[in-house]
Amino acid sequence: MVALANDEIISFYESLGEEKENFALPLKDLLHAKLLIADRREGRIAGVAGISEGTLFFIVVKREYQNQKIGQKLVAEVINLARERKYHFIALNVFASNSIAVHIYQKLGFSIVFTNIMDFRKNYFMIFPLDFLGTAYMVLIKMAYKLGLPSIIRRLPRINKVLVIKKHWCE
Repeated sequence: MVALANDEIISFYESLGEEKENFALPLKDLLHAKLLIADRREGRIAGVAGISEGTLFFIVVKREYQNQKIGQKLVAEVINLARERKYHFIALNVFASNSIAVHIYQKLGFSIVFTNIMDFRKNYFMIFPLDFLGTAYMVLIKMAYKLGLPSIIRRLPRINKVLVIKKHWCE
């Protein structure tokens, strides 16, 4: 896994073909990612993964490098880095039509929290909890959607801060 310069990121992004259909992250967000790693094969970038705004996870592997476990390695590395940086969870959006990715994410431990429509397509919001607070956050979001109260989700960052304060206070 290697760090990337902005010109490398732009070149990689522009080289994506049909992969862009299932990769909804705009270039500007990729350039400003909080965490970004890459895998190189034969001197070329095979795939990138990281975390953009908040805790939103992203990954894209070029078509010619798929089915070589590159994506799984990238996901594992991002999870390890997120744990080191004390994230409580990472989340992602994946189009429901991308059934292979949905299956892989579930196999890696991501859970579907709710379904919505993004770019006129059915989309799953998935979370990978990294600790107890991440699991609590995921359960809270699931309950809010099941009860028809999705507006509570906007308040969760404040709730999360309270949980963190209580966690430190109780230790």
